[in-house]
Amino acid sequence: MRSINSLLTAVLATLSSNIIVNALDERSTTAYKLTDDLSYKNFFTAFDFFSEADPTDGFVQYQTRSSAISQNLVGFLEDTKSIFMGVDYKTKDPKGRASVRLESIRTWNQGLLIADIRHMPSSICGTWPAFWLLSGKNKDGKELAWPVGGEIDVLEGVNDYTINAVTLHTSTGCTVDNSTTSGQGNIRDGTNGLPFTGTMSTSDCDVAAPGQGKNVGCSIHAPSSLPSNIQTADSNTPLMPLPSYGTAFNTAGGGIYAMEWTYTFINVWFIPRKSMLYDTTFASNTTTTPDPATWGPPIAHFAGTGCDFTERFKDLKIIFDTTFCGQWAGKEWEEGGCRAKTGVQTCEAYVRDNPAAFEDAFWEVSGLKWYQKGDDAKPVVEKGAKAMRGRWFGV
Repeated sequence: MRSINSLLTAVLATLSSNIIVNALDERSTTAYKLTDDLSYKNFFTAFDFFSEADPTDGFVQYQTRSSAISQNLVGFLEDTKSIFMGVDYKTKDPKGRASVRLESIRTWNQGLLIADIRHMPSSICGTWPAFWLLSGKNKDGKELAWPVGGEIDVLEGVNDYTINAVTLHTSTGCTVDNSTTSGQGNIRDGTNGLPFTGTMSTSDCDVAAPGQGKNVGCSIHAPSSLPSNIQTADSNTPLMPLPSYGTAFNTAGGGIYAMEWTYTFINVWFIPRKSMLYDTTFASNTTTTPDPATWGPPIAHFAGTGCDFTERFKDLKIIFDTTFCGQWAGKEWEEGGCRAKTGVQTCEAYVRDNPAAFEDAFWEVSGLKWYQKGDDAKPVVEKGAKAMRGRWFGV
């Protein structure tokens, strides 16, 4: 029987050969070049610590930079050259669990974001982790009213989810072409001939779209597996799991999440660490001119004439956070099965009284880079850090 690694290699190679790319000037005429390397020692000086009340009503206390450092909620991991962002897993606090929400100081427009993530918060009841982009301030320095300027959720889920949901949030007037709807790895040609492997659950990016629920937006769920009919796999292995989120993601060693944002579409890829594509393209961490056209189809592809991607998505900042309960994880506490699973009546009570359950609710990110087409810009430079015990380095 072939190994999972060899199967994944076959899948990615086969999928790549099935891509049909129309003549898109923005894709074919200019190479991406590295403009901002926010990895490892460059990371924390490029981010602000959001410490206000959670806009999603989470049972959380976001910490300031100094408070997060003093509680060891953030730091550097020397052996993997990664950064760590965690939550408090020792304290019972009636005001909410201590956590961090980091927001990049600068904002970007069209480009390619590549994140090498080794670990994300596991599939734990009560959690709501997210790696996402959000519109920042307007030209006058004032915060834009959400969702003006747009939001892109690259990696997000709640509670004991096992599959990532890639989602766009906008105000009214942005729909994506549902002819791009795929399903659990069945490749179809969508808008502009760009296939994707996920399943589109909603196609109106408006957070107030009728019939979609409040704040849902347009969303594509990653496939849980890829079928053998596009793998040339042996008959004993009809499906190959794709660990896109949570505990399964961590067990598999994580991987690359990449988001390409152009004037006409937004794509998101997940490339597992244990894959030939990761080994050949990302493992050396020296790529300066990545080419998404060689990666095979993304898990999510948003496009169509119903959305002006230039107008709807502007000046986005990068955010990592872990909140608890709130408008999504709390809402799904009962219907999603966590009430029965934990035996606790409410999400807030579980998060408050079971700190040890959240020891594995942390991010470990070993690479974060932004690429654009055009002139290079100088990357941010981080100051030195203080060495501490083991693999840990203080901020």
